[in-house]
Amino acid sequence: MSSAEITTSNPVEKRSSKMGKIIRAEIFKLKYDLSGYKLSYGTVYEAFPVLLILTDSEGRVGYGEANPERPFTKEDADDVIAALKNRLLPIVLREENVDPSHIEELLGQDEPDEDLMAKGAINIALMDLQGKRLGVPVAELLGKVVRRSLDVSHPLNNGTADDDIRIIDAKLKEGYRHYMLKMGMSAYPIAGEITRVTELQKRYGDSITIKVDANTGWSREQAREFLDGVPDYPIFVEQPIDKHDIDGMAELQKNTKLLVSADESLTGMASAMEILEKGAARIFSIKVSKNGGILTAQAIAKLAERNGILCYPNSMLEGGITQAASLHLISTLTNLVDAGGSYRSVLRLSGDATNFHTFIRDGVVYLPEGPGLGIEVDEKKVRSTALASYLVE
Repeated sequence: MSSAEITTSNPVEKRSSKMGKIIRAEIFKLKYDLSGYKLSYGTVYEAFPVLLILTDSEGRVGYGEANPERPFTKEDADDVIAALKNRLLPIVLREENVDPSHIEELLGQDEPDEDLMAKGAINIALMDLQGKRLGVPVAELLGKVVRRSLDVSHPLNNGTADDDIRIIDAKLKEGYRHYMLKMGMSAYPIAGEITRVTELQKRYGDSITIKVDANTGWSREQAREFLDGVPDYPIFVEQPIDKHDIDGMAELQKNTKLLVSADESLTGMASAMEILEKGAARIFSIKVSKNGGILTAQAIAKLAERNGILCYPNSMLEGGITQAASLHLISTLTNLVDAGGSYRSVLRLSGDATNFHTFIRDGVVYLPEGPGLGIEVDEKKVRSTALASYLVE
């Protein structure tokens, strides 16, 4: 991997002093546009993230974000907002102890795998606040930092090898060597998808890495046909079949040398345990928003590490807050698959109110080094462009 590998010898230890009580929470429903992203369930032209601003009693501000995307997720933005307003934030605002670990445990007592995106937005904001209070990056709150940069993977829409080649040839000049091919649309037969991968392998060989993501679009039979047709390439195949068909995923993984990655199937810890116990994947797709925040995503990644499972740093259509939170976590993990990471959302979406895009250069993303998430958020832009906003005090 071309990203710089370093270590931080003294991770930040927990301090005895408490974080300031949360006295104010602001929720914003936003809209980001993109030119068009072909996925198995259709072409996506817009995203509706939920941005959360928490203010503590000492005047510090922490930023969180949720990235619902139906049908990929069961929640939409309004579901996330309802969970924040009506159930979760009133609990946080009552608490004197708002240490992120305590709040994580408190919010997960009754239904640990429900409202994961809303809980994730709270966790990201609290981690941002804790880092700012202690004057350190979130990564150093999580453990030993093992990398401060990571190659960025470039997405490729559903299409043909000729479509891919035009993009890859251009993006290679910009420094990108990792690519994610979207598949799973009914308009593209499996035989053609096999040809697509084969042609790319012949043209580029080991100069690039290729990953395939069907986004649940195939049947078991179609997935088997694809895996049998590309026995040595690509590097992994992500979520080939329905997210609820864990037994089918296990059957596919058992009968192929290729790595199967769980994405839509992997949400909270219960799903991670089921996938692990059934041998349904050899890669976990880690998404901080979908997985319930930084701490839950870290727990899933550590579970994977203990059981010989690799992790891939993935993303939804995310703004810079979620992307930064993910990068801080990923900078501490030692079980990443050598396939880059998905950190291009802010370069594809119009409307993001952060400066996270400035940390992406020449196909590499660099870890922000300031306290907390280490990024800037343009609150004026957030407030002026929000489709709706809510105050909880």
